[in-house]
Amino acid sequence: MATATLSPARALRSPRHLDLRAIFGLFLLLVGVFGSIAFWTSSSTSTAVLVATHDLPAGATLTPSDLAVARVRVDAAIYQAAIPASELNLAVGKQLADPLYAHQLLVRAQISSRLPLAANQMALTIPVSADTAAGGRIQPGDVVEVLVTTGKDTGTPRSSVVLPRVVVFDVGHASNAAVLTTTGSSTPDGSMDQGAISWLTLIVTQRQALELAQAKWAGQLDVALRPGR
Repeated sequence: MATATLSPARALRSPRHLDLRAIFGLFLLLVGVFGSIAFWTSSSTSTAVLVATHDLPAGATLTPSDLAVARVRVDAAIYQAAIPASELNLAVGKQLADPLYAHQLLVRAQISSRLPLAANQMALTIPVSADTAAGGRIQPGDVVEVLVTTGKDTGTPRSSVVLPRVVVFDVGHASNAAVLTTTGSSTPDGSMDQGAISWLTLIVTQRQALELAQAKWAGQLDVALRPGR
């Protein structure tokens, strides 16, 4: 039977140590691999947005055929400004505030906040004040009733309804530039105050426009808020 002899060299051999440089190199390699995978995943992610199928002028009313869904890779800021594909039904029927060109991303700023006008409608403006327009608490989209008062100089004024139910297209306010110059007045966030209401633009038909124009020159107009939108 053979026996192993333990020599002094074997007895005094030092134990093996891990190479820290190799471990650190392996760690850097793993970090690089996982970082590359994360970067590739994030850069290859696309988002679905709305784009124009052809050129459209400002004021055009969007239809389903005007828009298409495209998957793009854009920065987060651009994606927040763009209209996602999930809001296609909300975009259809809206008017454009600015021109839109073929294959261009549709952004929220291009959608007009005003109500669209039908083919038989027009927008007509009348002067108002806070005293004659519900204290100035009228906004676009509100339903209002227009009245006229005549004969104020005769001592026997008469009031009548001109338009019983029309929709507000836009609201105008007087500039407060002069007030700010003399008083320094501004809103809490530091922006310029909107100012007092000074005019209303109403959506009317041609017949209503004629009645409203005649009433505007015949007497004083008053605008009352009505329920509904």
